[in-house]
Amino acid sequence: MRKLFVYLVMGILCACEVIDEAERMIPVETEPQGNRTHVLIEYTGFRCVNCPTAAELANELKQLYQEHLIVVSLHPASNPFTQGKYDYTCPAADSIYRWMGGTTTTPFPAGNMDMKPYNDEWFADMSAWSTMVYNAMKDTVVPPINEMEKSYWLIEDSVLGVQAMPDGSVNTQYYHRHVLRDVNANKAHLEIKDSFDSTQLYILTLYLNPKDKHIVQAYEEKIISDFDLSD
Repeated sequence: MRKLFVYLVMGILCACEVIDEAERMIPVETEPQGNRTHVLIEYTGFRCVNCPTAAELANELKQLYQEHLIVVSLHPASNPFTQGKYDYTCPAADSIYRWMGGTTTTPFPAGNMDMKPYNDEWFADMSAWSTMVYNAMKDTVVPPINEMEKSYWLIEDSVLGVQAMPDGSVNTQYYHRHVLRDVNANKAHLEIKDSFDSTQLYILTLYLNPKDKHIVQAYEEKIISDFDLSD
């Protein structure tokens, strides 16, 4: 893993307010009874000072819902919070972001569930994530996946890099979690670059409703060998 050095101009502002830790989670007990797995898509950037707080919340939600929730982080190049000396973007992340209506002024951090709008908005503020995920978990039914489109997402976890922090500092030893690296309809055609950490690569298999591209089911597997890329 390359050692990164940073020089960032401080004073970066983010549009979202910081959510008090005690208010992040919904104090309810919930045990999903079906086999449905949902996907929380987190839109983030290394220049966004409140994005580390959102990442912590996403991790807390993952710990709460366990195998019923997968978290993916997208760093879309179209948003200024991802732009600068350090680059964690990929074309697929930007395509998804723009398909959802993301622009240069979309406030970060933002998120959505299963590539669906929430309260008629594609990008939910992190203050709504706990409720958004909780509501999604009520849907435990897996539709017939043989009628769905299949998409493969390449994920690299624990990418060591740079991140602006809520206290105004810059963390040069920050681990960006579950970063989207590539998307392809053919698993064998996913691009794995030499710069990726091969011990931290995962394939997320998504089943999409062909009418609206919403995610109806998801499976995550760690890449062990080249055979994992065979359909």
